[in-house]
Amino acid sequence: MTDPISRLFDDFDGGKISRRQLLQALAAAAVAIPAASFAQGTQGTQGTPGRGNVPRDTTPLVMPFEPTGWRTVWLDHLNYQCVDYEKAAAFYSALMGWKVRSDDGKQAVLDIGENSGGIIIRGGLTMPPPAAITDAGLGVARPPIQAVFDGFAWGIDPWDTNKVEAELKKRGLNPVADHHGSDYKSFRVKDPDGFDLAITNGTKANRRKGPANAKLKAPAPFEPTGWNTLYVDHISFEVPDYRRSAAFYQALLNWTPGRPGGGGGGQTTVQIGDVAGAIIRGNAAARTATSVAAVAAGRGSHNDSVAAAAPPPPPPPNGVTAAIGHISFGIENWDSQRVHDELMKRDVAYTTRDGKREPRVDNTGTLLSWHVPDAMGWDLQIGNKIKPGP
Repeated sequence: MTDPISRLFDDFDGGKISRRQLLQALAAAAVAIPAASFAQGTQGTQGTPGRGNVPRDTTPLVMPFEPTGWRTVWLDHLNYQCVDYEKAAAFYSALMGWKVRSDDGKQAVLDIGENSGGIIIRGGLTMPPPAAITDAGLGVARPPIQAVFDGFAWGIDPWDTNKVEAELKKRGLNPVADHHGSDYKSFRVKDPDGFDLAITNGTKANRRKGPANAKLKAPAPFEPTGWNTLYVDHISFEVPDYRRSAAFYQALLNWTPGRPGGGGGGQTTVQIGDVAGAIIRGNAAARTATSVAAVAAGRGSHNDSVAAAAPPPPPPPNGVTAAIGHISFGIENWDSQRVHDELMKRDVAYTTRDGKREPRVDNTGTLLSWHVPDAMGWDLQIGNKIKPGP
């Protein structure tokens, strides 16, 4: 199928649309291209079945600095902010089986799973969260989104507090110490898109010293499922320049990239040690700009039009140009129909375009999964992936 951007230029060449109409259509495309054509799961980037394969980007990543040699050994925690932390924490505890480590009245800390790190769920979100490209093209009516994943922390090995700080400074990352007590060591930095990143001494041994048996202040919203989360299959990390971000995390934290994908802004998968995976995706504006540039490369007379039609989007108020669109959590003893029925029993589902209530199926390759909205309307993916590999 012809690329929509190419069709616009063909119409312009054929006199079907004016230059003004071309520019208006390109500007609209910068914020309207959905991400539904991207595959899910960390095991492939060839495109969603039925949509055809996209060409691979074979250009090597360019490291922004000398690799640190560190290994990522633990997902220390995810940062989740929302308008009602009590409601969100109760939802995840009941649905996903996440154990409660603390609830101080402002935030709750939950263990995601035995080997999957933790999450800090806090309140206080007052501004609309950033739009993510995977919010588009879901084929369902989205509820209001009242939450955002706005940071993550990763435990590394080897750890030496002074050496880690020195290495971060050496690479111009301006680390801010965020230590707590005698055994929690952490430095916070910003990634290339201003996303909050913490490098810590976290391991399973020093983050799971006692049982997580605290009580939440809010009651469970429904009968607990009894599910056991075993793995973070992938974080959908959406950025202006997926190659730049992949190179940054490879150099800093030794995240191992797969083969980069094609198709406009593109994407690549990365394996985060043995603890998680991620899909680093180009966002809508980046995909449009890349598609336009690719077309323009063979159409020199359109260079001025491209420059005028695809200006960079205005910066967000907080300066952060990266977003997490969804996270796929793998649960134990997967059975697609059973998981579907348990979600329906609790009315954890989207409203489809025809008014029905259903989880959104997402089966790609060996990944079997359902997408549902969480208690804050954020897109949650529940799947069968419980360890690295296909």
